[in-house]
Amino acid sequence: MRTVRLQGACLVGTGAELVTVEAGYDRLRRDSSGADRTELVLTGLPDLVVRESRGRILRALAANGLELRPGRLFLNLVPAARRKTGVTLDLPLALAACAAAGHLQPSMLRATLFMGELGIDGKLHSVRGGLTCAMAAREAGLRRLVAPPSTAAEAAWVPELDVFGAEQLSEVVALLFGAGALEPLVPQDSGPVTASSMSLDDVRGQDTAKLALATAAAGGHGLLFIGPPGTGKSMLAQRLISLLPPPTLEERLEISCIQSAAGLWSGGLARDRPLRAPHHSVSHAGLVGGGSPPSAGEITLAHGGVLFLDELPEFRRDALESLRTPIEAGRVQIVRAGGHLDLPAAFQLVCAMNPCPCGYRGHPSIPCPCPASRVERYRRRVSGPLLDRISVRVELSAPTVEELAPASDSDAPCGPDRAPEGPTSAAELARRLAQANELRARRQGAR
Repeated sequence: MRTVRLQGACLVGTGAELVTVEAGYDRLRRDSSGADRTELVLTGLPDLVVRESRGRILRALAANGLELRPGRLFLNLVPAARRKTGVTLDLPLALAACAAAGHLQPSMLRATLFMGELGIDGKLHSVRGGLTCAMAAREAGLRRLVAPPSTAAEAAWVPELDVFGAEQLSEVVALLFGAGALEPLVPQDSGPVTASSMSLDDVRGQDTAKLALATAAAGGHGLLFIGPPGTGKSMLAQRLISLLPPPTLEERLEISCIQSAAGLWSGGLARDRPLRAPHHSVSHAGLVGGGSPPSAGEITLAHGGVLFLDELPEFRRDALESLRTPIEAGRVQIVRAGGHLDLPAAFQLVCAMNPCPCGYRGHPSIPCPCPASRVERYRRRVSGPLLDRISVRVELSAPTVEELAPASDSDAPCGPDRAPEGPTSAAELARRLAQANELRARRQGAR
């Protein structure tokens, strides 16, 4: 019995871990009735999804003329002590079985990472994490990656790696034999990096809030808007992203890897910083990360960008308190019985909340019926230690009709042809932010 080895990969948080698939084939076996049969044994701590791949693999091999001779096929996943999850291992398991049965030479499988979900007819279905798995393959010294087309399109962005996209198992076999029409993919960029389409010029009035946004953007501070409904809290908070500088190439790679692992790949490297705005009903695991197997939460998906929490006191207390360490460290550590996960979480926090449960405390025309004790309980839902990590806090009042009305000389709204002027216009704030960033760079360079 010869042993065949090839490389697959499993997603671990926002990264990937290479898995060696070992395969060996035993002699002919007969059941109690004397009929020949094929038995497949899978070891190495596979999860339920991986264990169920046995039936898919045998059916796909038979559908493509790669039947296994009667006997016992051993498939082992290394390292055996770590649980293997997901469907990325379907293709490497099938190819390992082919090589162990003699359909392929083991030398054909060297220095190559295989990944993809396998249908019972041999069709390859896309899987998450093409970019992250490709980066792990390059770090391990592999030279080639074979995956379904959409997954391969992500992996093609990693240099020094030949990436092939195959739609069928038969195309992969033909590639390994040096036949077929598959060519290495060349990534196509979706365009230059641009600033966010949201602009502060869309917001009339609230000059103090705009200056607070610029201050938060310049220093990377947390920001909290407090005010009644209709004051523009959410609109202002979402426009913090427009004041941040475009992401660097390294940041684009980090953001793209996170999106790839989460199945949010949009095509090409990320061009914009992420803006995540989870609903206040989000769970602790959904916000910070966790689950079984542990996965990234909203704070990791907001890495390099902005995390916006609207209706801050309505979030679960345990979820909010779990933000305290990631805000300072820029990372989140998830510890479970099955292992330890360290995820990036360098986000900028911006929040909004009402001044009281009804929302109209301090409103110039709508009375607030909330007693002082109820207001105090409402505000105490946000703890002091969390507020201490939010450096900029601004109370907003309802804008006046004069602030919201168009300028007297024109009824045209603000826009590219009519940008407002003044100390809080988007152009002026961008100029002042550029000066602040330049000063900060000089100061840090002098240290």
